Amino acid sequence: MTKHRIAIADDHRLVRESIAGTIERLGDYAVTLQSSNGLELLATLQSNDLPDLVILDIDMPGLGGLETLEQIQSDFPTLKCLMLTFDHDEQKIIRAFRHGARGYLLKESSPEDFHHAIQSILQTGYYYNEMIHQAMMREPVAERKPEGPRLTEREKQFLLLLCDPQEPTYEQIADRMKVHKGTVDGYRAALFDKYSIRSKTGLVLFAIKNGIVKI
Repeated sequence: MTKHRIAIADDHRLVRESIAGTIERLGDYAVTLQSSNGLELLATLQSNDLPDLVILDIDMPGLGGLETLEQIQSDFPTLKCLMLTFDHDEQKIIRAFRHGARGYLLKESSPEDFHHAIQSILQTGYYYNEMIHQAMMREPVAERKPEGPRLTEREKQFLLLLCDPQEPTYEQIADRMKVHKGTVDGYRAALFDKYSIRSKTGLVLFAIKNGIVKI
């Protein structure tokens, strides 16, 4: 079975090797690239086959994780990135997602949470947990137009309801929109197709990142 390829950038060698060891023990993944900072990672990505996922430390000398993330999204827009840090700073969480991060995890997390984050990003495109949810829900976002195809008014309404903190089901959303659930499923499918999103979490983060939801 082909293993998913993982790249790691962290300026602490012991931490980096510990992360690599944890990943290798999971069985389904192979650490193919290790870098000590963002500049080294970007140079390595330019000269090698791209991995399936990059795990980025936020605080690195030279070029930090958030700056590296921005450059990755510019140079390799399809490359998925998981931010890994000791930092609970909500502004960094928000900035990371606005610049294309697919997940944000604390280094103190359990191996099980780490495995879940990697698995979730590779399978659905995003990893979303309570810490991320709380940071997003407290952040006021200025309204701006999302990149890509234009949203219809009903799609916007669907996204607003989807991001309700009460987390309504699709059936409840259909009831509030006064349409059949099949119609709501159609909105969801259209958004998945328009913006290459594969999960409910992805839709929520898309709506927040693009200012569709004012929170």
